[in-house]
Amino acid sequence: MSMTPKEVIDAVTSGRAPDRLPTTVNAQSVVVRQKGLTLEQFWQLPPKEQAELTYAIARDHGGDYLHAGFNGTLAVGALGGKVKFREHGSPDVLEPLITSISELDKIDPARVRDYYYYQQAVETAKYLIPLGNGTYHVIVGSWGIYTQAGLLYGAERLLRESIRDKAAVRALLDFTFELFKACHEEVIGLGATIGSLADPSASGDMVSKRVFEELSLPYLKKTFDWFKSKGLLTTLHICGDINDRIDLIPESGTDILSVDYKVDIRRAAEILNGRVVIGGNVDPVGVILMEDPATVRKAYQDIIAALDGYPYIVMAGCGIPQSTPLENIRIINDLAHATVPSPYKVAG
Repeated sequence: MSMTPKEVIDAVTSGRAPDRLPTTVNAQSVVVRQKGLTLEQFWQLPPKEQAELTYAIARDHGGDYLHAGFNGTLAVGALGGKVKFREHGSPDVLEPLITSISELDKIDPARVRDYYYYQQAVETAKYLIPLGNGTYHVIVGSWGIYTQAGLLYGAERLLRESIRDKAAVRALLDFTFELFKACHEEVIGLGATIGSLADPSASGDMVSKRVFEELSLPYLKKTFDWFKSKGLLTTLHICGDINDRIDLIPESGTDILSVDYKVDIRRAAEILNGRVVIGGNVDPVGVILMEDPATVRKAYQDIIAALDGYPYIVMAGCGIPQSTPLENIRIINDLAHATVPSPYKVAG
């Protein structure tokens, strides 16, 4: 009897080779667009309908998890910041919530719970989690604390103050962590099983290794510790070039690391040596969006061959564009389902 999607991820994160490769490549944003919906319209669907569509997409197109929870960018809007939905893709912050860290004293993070889209997310999770019925992991994903802080304060201002005034930045990060908990605790309590962070502002393309170690890493660890106190597995994605900080990733406490195509994945796997499961590494635009299915398949086959003996999860190198051909997503998930990984030869 073959493993369920949940069992496949549980195996790889426990140091056991599953009966096929896990995959978190999900067609949700692509199918939503093909149905003529913007993300704004999708998130406005009645919660039961939204949950049923989310489940059906995973069931029909692959991906070993169901995505639940509240979008981190919208948390800025929930507190009074200016957020704009795009016709395609995720929403943007038009204007930071604050221009001075001292303004945080007047803001209550719990206000997010009064926000329409927060309430929609919670109600949708109430339908979605039972649909998974233990067969799928349910993932709560959001920005890492350092990146979320940049949405509140302005990314350029955050980067500048990360050099000039680390104490003030830590106060901002402390507030952001409290906001993070307010955004996600309720859905976790409903039965989510994986906590996911994306921290692009912690990339080597954005900050030095020293700034990462001093300001991003401690809050990754704090957040993952909080997730694990709730019984969740954890996963981390950092965009861009993080080759110089792979050795620090195990300190974050994440179970899974998704890497960009700029990362030398074989070297990263050797450094991690099974302490963290690695995934991703395929360019979501240059390959998954732009190339034909055979080329997409070959890109993953090359990674799988390079990582023989190391635990690997099939992921994209970053977010998959909504205009990606559905056939390219199918070919990725078909490959994962057809590939039996070699026994692991790592520390675990």
